[in-house]
Amino acid sequence: MVYEKCCIGGCNTTRETHRLFRFPRNDNLRNLWMSFIVPTNPQLIVLSKEQLLNKRVCEKHFDIFQFDNEGRRLRYSYSSLLTDNEIAHGVPLTATGIEI
Repeated sequence: MVYEKCCIGGCNTTRETHRLFRFPRNDNLRNLWMSFIVPTNPQLIVLSKEQLLNKRVCEKHFDIFQFDNEGRRLRYSYSSLLTDNEIAHGVPLTATGIEI
């Protein structure tokens, strides 16, 4: 049986316990995600766009400000790779300067 799990290195979260989000179709946003994620999982660098679109990142790796009031991920949000402590306390992210 195939199951979805978070592609962040060292994270074994599955959709059984947390929400998982696909990589974005937008090239700039996907590249931004990759800049945060590849250091934890270098194997992702060789994947095609189509293969990346099938990978998932769990909600634990997004700052609370990446979600709206109803818990939906904001359209241009990105994985922040914050620590569990930073996630728990809602540390704000700095601007990236990446144009989406």
